[in-house]
Amino acid sequence: MVEDRSDLMLKMLRDIRATLDEHSEEFKSLRKEMHDWHETIATAAGFAMHANHRNSAIEVEIGDLKRRVEKLEKAK
Repeated sequence: MVEDRSDLMLKMLRDIRATLDEHSEEFKSLRKEMHDWHETIATAAGFAMHANHRNSAIEVEIGDLKRRVEKLEKAK
């Protein structure tokens, strides 16, 4: 009877270990997916910031050109 309990306990421990191994693999996969999303978001944010900076620079340049044209028109 004691041996049966021992076998039952070993079976339960093996089942627990198998479940933990499955969870470990799932967590590895989730960590990789999160890392990939983090890289994607960082890249997208970088592109957006670069576009915003470029847009601001173009607005300044257009403003300068408008002022130059207005000066030239007034000088006529």
